[in-house]
Amino acid sequence: MSKTLKIMIAVLLVLALGLFVVVETVLILPEQFDHLYLGELADKYLRLRTVDATGENKIIIVGGSSVAFGINSQLMEEYLGMPVVNFGLYGPLGTTVMMDLTRGYINEGDIIVLAPETDSQTMSMYFNGEIMWECIDSDFTMLFKIRPHNWGDMLGGFWSYATQKLNFFRYGKPEADGVYDHDSFNEYGDLIYTREEPIMDDWYDTEVLVDLDISIVEDEFIDYVNEYIAYCESQGATVYYSWPPMNELAVQQDEEGVLAFATYIRENIDCQMISDISDYIMDAGYFYDTNYHVTDKGAIVHTTRLIQDLTNVLYDGELVSIEQPAPPQRDSSGEPTGEIEDEDAVEAVDAEDMISEDTDETAEAEATPTPTPEVEETGSSEDAEYFIAEAYSGGDGLILTGVTEEGKQQDTLEVPWEIDGEKVLAIDEGCFDGCQVRSIYIQSNIERIMGGAFGTTTSLTGIYIDAQGGDILVPWTGLLDGAPSRARIYVSQENYGSFIADYFWGNYNDRISVE
Repeated sequence: MSKTLKIMIAVLLVLALGLFVVVETVLILPEQFDHLYLGELADKYLRLRTVDATGENKIIIVGGSSVAFGINSQLMEEYLGMPVVNFGLYGPLGTTVMMDLTRGYINEGDIIVLAPETDSQTMSMYFNGEIMWECIDSDFTMLFKIRPHNWGDMLGGFWSYATQKLNFFRYGKPEADGVYDHDSFNEYGDLIYTREEPIMDDWYDTEVLVDLDISIVEDEFIDYVNEYIAYCESQGATVYYSWPPMNELAVQQDEEGVLAFATYIRENIDCQMISDISDYIMDAGYFYDTNYHVTDKGAIVHTTRLIQDLTNVLYDGELVSIEQPAPPQRDSSGEPTGEIEDEDAVEAVDAEDMISEDTDETAEAEATPTPTPEVEETGSSEDAEYFIAEAYSGGDGLILTGVTEEGKQQDTLEVPWEIDGEKVLAIDEGCFDGCQVRSIYIQSNIERIMGGAFGTTTSLTGIYIDAQGGDILVPWTGLLDGAPSRARIYVSQENYGSFIADYFWGNYNDRISVE
């Protein structure tokens, strides 16, 4: 054996040993993603195994986040008399892995309902290894359910996951609160965080629409679904196909186009479609923060419709009687009208009591000093001359729509705090098209960044954001469309966790780094 070959072998052994040490270190560290939204998958998987262990026939609903938001499992159990497993969490995981995780826990008499979002990502073979690592950080036994065709993605996603886990262990776990928090789920795996009414501008997401075109459905995905259906049936289970809740304002097709899409799915899947797609295209008032995530009322309506569909095939169409909450309404300006208070329910108040209360309140007001109003934070507007803006429909301020010719020649650009005294709140699609900029700096005044905002900026290497992740709304997909693949998003160590923990920013984890 030559000396050179011996050196090469020695180097490879050292690298292999180093790799083994890194992998072992990461895997034995305490779980770091358990309190985040993605940490819920381990609990859903545990419920699946626990219910399966009872030997009872069960209903498993497989899908993405629309299942997590849109199912009231307790209501389903009450009317259908079978334990329910809510097995939907996050579209960017991919639909196929959710099906794979159920394998081995499907038995004779079980009911499987497939209800993936009607999206090109969820109706494809898409799989995200990095996100999967974060999900299984609390239960590595799920690794054994990852099928061979996804092993490459798992290997490719490990290093980013390992880096994040080591950072969290070193600097502290990211904070999680609000709807996208592990604590927002109940024991069934249903998301129970209070969602009273839509929080989207115009009550629908204008960037990620519901496009019911057969082009979004991969042939390989159809084949995979059919293979899964055959597996379930071989275990004695029955599979049905249903639909996710879809915001009517976001659907791109007319009635004929919608019917054509539903017909295509029905003709190509090897199980019974139990739901009329038109029943699942619901009033915009039922949707919370995406065109698939419903409010509390929307969850009742969606669950009721699925209960009725299952009742039709399981119990000969017995009519289900569940009170349907009406969606909130909007006035001509698009603002919620609110509920009219029932005058009969207003308790009469004695006039003398009113005088007494008014006097007390007046005295209290006179005795309490007027608080000094807080001074609103302001930032830099040095680069305001380089930007083009117009009124922003989503708030009282401006949206940046473009950059001037002089601005396009700049090496760095800072998104201004205000222009001509009006606060800048958003960055529109294609805003930076044609710019030669290498670095873009974004301050905490920005509330929303549209998909494709960074456009054809061929020289862009870094987007530096001085804000919390949850404070800036971005689209689920498409934020960096048109930007160079080398462009990264840089945030402070202090804010890093808020980006990683955010439902929407989390989809760009592979592009986010600590500054």
